[in-house]
Amino acid sequence: MSLEEWSLMVGEIVAPFGIKGEAKVRLSTDFPDRFSRLRQVCLRLPDGTMRLWDVEAARHHKEQVLLKLKGVNRIEDVEPLRNAQVLIRATEAVRLPANEYYIHDLLGCEVVTETGRVLGALTNVLRGDAIVHDVYVIGEGKSEILLPAIKEIVRDVDLAQRRIVVTPTPGLLPEEQEAGVPESGEAAAPEAPEPDV
Repeated sequence: MSLEEWSLMVGEIVAPFGIKGEAKVRLSTDFPDRFSRLRQVCLRLPDGTMRLWDVEAARHHKEQVLLKLKGVNRIEDVEPLRNAQVLIRATEAVRLPANEYYIHDLLGCEVVTETGRVLGALTNVLRGDAIVHDVYVIGEGKSEILLPAIKEIVRDVDLAQRRIVVTPTPGLLPEEQEAGVPESGEAAAPEAPEPDV
């Protein structure tokens, strides 16, 4: 049986919970309610091995989910599963509203400006409580570009063509920052001459 269809990560096992074999799962999904409907998951262990598990129960606990897998009945059974990714089939993904996309679908898309300039491939999407908007990471290392994922900048996403069209505001691209282009896009005011003494 091929496990390739089990490609959508919805969480990661971080620790045992209690003494009856429940696993604490850190969520990586915007749809935590899906866990109550899961009958089966695939775990990808840190060493890369994958295995299907039947789900006996799932319940919410604080900002996490407690997952009870069939045959996992003690703390000692959960320990070897620590840091395992919890995967579901991509076909089980929740249908998103228009103009919303799964990160895994966006990764690798070519990012270009409206004028046709290729900026590079989307390599990551930064998210988190301290971040107001998602931030697209384009490229890597010194050539990395960070763009806020807002409608004023992200003009079009074409998943079929694997292409994202953007209109970065002045100052967002690295060479503009080095050249000192003001963020407003206006020309820089000349420096005032030194007064004669």
